[in-house]
Amino acid sequence: MDTFDRNSEISIIESGDKITFSASSEVKRIEVIFFQGGLADPKAYAPLCRRIAENGFTCHLIKMAWRLPQYDYEKIAKMFDLNSGQYVIGGHSQGAKMAAQFVYENPNIMKGLFLLGTSTPKDIDLSNFSIPTIKLYAENDGLASVEEVMKFKDKLPKNTKLILIQGGNHSQFGFLGRLFLDDKPSISLEEQQQRTLEALVSFLNEIN
Repeated sequence: MDTFDRNSEISIIESGDKITFSASSEVKRIEVIFFQGGLADPKAYAPLCRRIAENGFTCHLIKMAWRLPQYDYEKIAKMFDLNSGQYVIGGHSQGAKMAAQFVYENPNIMKGLFLLGTSTPKDIDLSNFSIPTIKLYAENDGLASVEEVMKFKDKLPKNTKLILIQGGNHSQFGFLGRLFLDDKPSISLEEQQQRTLEALVSFLNEIN
């Protein structure tokens, strides 16, 4: 089935700023704001976002100007009623970095933070934050190595759940092909996507 197939179970609404995937029934209270990676086609993350929605969580995939989250991440403050207490934020690579930055600049708004394929936080310190946080990192990530992730882990909230995806790499957190400088994975794209989905859905269910 194509990721953008609309059926009785999944609703897909696309605008200039986002693509929203939502289940038609059994919708859970928590919603997800997902930041794309830098210079990536945002639709590379659509399969994961759709599967998150299939588990009952409305997922808003944010489309960044120039495909660069670092310059466009603040716009979500105008797109959503973030004070409603129903949003979890996160993303991949540069998108994860800017999701962490948003949490740092806007404490006590988001219900949770998820970080995929990033050594963030480097320039900010979230160690005194109590926000539920999960960080997924990959064994063969050539852009955010395990060594880098461990180097900066003390800047994460103390309750952060760290999950290593054995055999995974940077590119397979999305449908991105093989990114320059990334290492070769020893598991399939489908396997890495499934492990990522399972970890995120478990995290979201705990918050919900």
